Amino acid sequence: MDKNRRVFVPNLSSHDFSDAERYGKLIYITKGEQSKYNVNSMCRTWLGALKDSQPTDYILLTSLSILCCIGCSVFSTKHGRLNLLLWKGGKYIARELILGEIEDELIF
Repeated sequence: MDKNRRVFVPNLSSHDFSDAERYGKLIYITKGEQSKYNVNSMCRTWLGALKDSQPTDYILLTSLSILCCIGCSVFSTKHGRLNLLLWKGGKYIARELILGEIEDELIF
């Protein structure tokens, strides 16, 4: 485990996230039941949580989709990249997107 790297977990729940500790220290953003309609509060929570984040940190995808979407948006805006941990076959796997490299391919 990289002691400086962090894994941001959108919500502390009854799931066992211990396998993700291979990627860094687990940081829980929220806990308990969340309202999927409280997006302003979610955004403020993520902004505070990711204030000191580093480009090598990860976001573990779990909990409400909107909570994950907001966290990923804040992280990718801040760092120009997105590092995700996905559950596959009984363990977490890392996927990293370098968004600056796809900038020329984006068509709006």
